[in-house]
Amino acid sequence: MTIRSIDLLSRARLVWAVAIFGCLSVAQAHADSISPNINDGGKTYSDEKPNAAFFGKGVAGRMSEASFLRFSAEQALLENDFDAAYKKSTKALQLDPGDPATHILYAKSMTGQLRQQIDAQKNPDDLQIDRQLLSRCIKEWKMIQRHDADISEQFEARSQVRKLLKVVKTIKLQDLAKAEKEKLEQEKRAIATGAEKHL
Repeated sequence: MTIRSIDLLSRARLVWAVAIFGCLSVAQAHADSISPNINDGGKTYSDEKPNAAFFGKGVAGRMSEASFLRFSAEQALLENDFDAAYKKSTKALQLDPGDPATHILYAKSMTGQLRQQIDAQKNPDDLQIDRQLLSRCIKEWKMIQRHDADISEQFEARSQVRKLLKVVKTIKLQDLAKAEKEKLEQEKRAIATGAEKHL
């Protein structure tokens, strides 16, 4: 091999290395916090104003407060204080809506609230839970399931969606049974009223 061929070979290796590194850095740039094809439509999570007096103004202040709220929400989840975790995660999402960890905390807090409602039921055949909360929770887990930040979070989201859809199915079956029971009672009343008229 001549010096010229070695020089061309090392240049080719350098070009390949730069190309591979460029592809990797582009791939990392596209693995953003929440997948770009998921749009929450400017959803308002919380009406609370940022605490600019403590955390400062501007983007840095909002990000610092969102980080603090994430830690607080995580602690509240560990203590099974789902209401506090929900409140803190909604404000953190309002300040930093693109952070997947906050979306997961938000979904976990809603799931915990639903679990508490289900556990508090005295009659398991008549499930009374907040249906709007259930709907928001399923939407949030589905959004997490589709984002591209962490595959373990996607698996957790898929599992939670399956469990929550079973709750939805149970509620629908209970509503159907109630409607059928009410229809039978109406028919009985109509028959009794008709029999009284004939007497």
